Amino acid sequence: MLIFPEIKELDINPLVVTGDKVIALDARIVIDESIVKNEPKEFSHLIISPYPTRYIQPWLCRDGRSVLLRPIRPEDEPLEHELIARLSPESSRFRFFYIIKDISHDMLSRFCNIDYGREIAIIAESNSGGKRRNVGVGRLVTQPGAEIGEFATLVADDFQDVGLGHKLTDMLIGIALEKGLKSMYGVILKDNPKMVGLARSLGFTIEPGDADEYKASIEF
Repeated sequence: MLIFPEIKELDINPLVVTGDKVIALDARIVIDESIVKNEPKEFSHLIISPYPTRYIQPWLCRDGRSVLLRPIRPEDEPLEHELIARLSPESSRFRFFYIIKDISHDMLSRFCNIDYGREIAIIAESNSGGKRRNVGVGRLVTQPGAEIGEFATLVADDFQDVGLGHKLTDMLIGIALEKGLKSMYGVILKDNPKMVGLARSLGFTIEPGDADEYKASIEF
């Protein structure tokens, strides 16, 4: 059952329909004792998790600019497109490991249409003079069947060095803990000292990866 996962079976018989009334004359309910004894995680009985409003919060950057931190939505495709399109070549390469020139609908759909139970993307929405922008994204993807998640953080060029990347990554750590993960990691290019320093400041261990990469990991 969608609202009551502890209900294993529900049998209504007979069900009488008269005019504008529906009357259940008898019903039988079977309770799933395994769920009653072990309280399930929130929404674990749903195929697709609902929009996690608990992560919505306003936040103030160090330079005084305000943003709204919230989970990404499917209708955020235009904002995501603008964020990626406005990145400098360096910022694009640091996040995606290459310079993105073709921003396709399929790519944006993968970024914006997500199952919140398996993946979370927190965006930073700026609203200045009635102009809405996505100026940052922190993303955490959990691996199926494992208690580990991979994270990545992206901040628009004009919102860097104001603490936003730190805040987004710190939120991902909190979400990972909430999900019961044992660890999380991210891959960082070696010539991206800002992200390496950010990861270190949040307690990540930095280890060599491939030739031009570091692996930043943290255990919980």
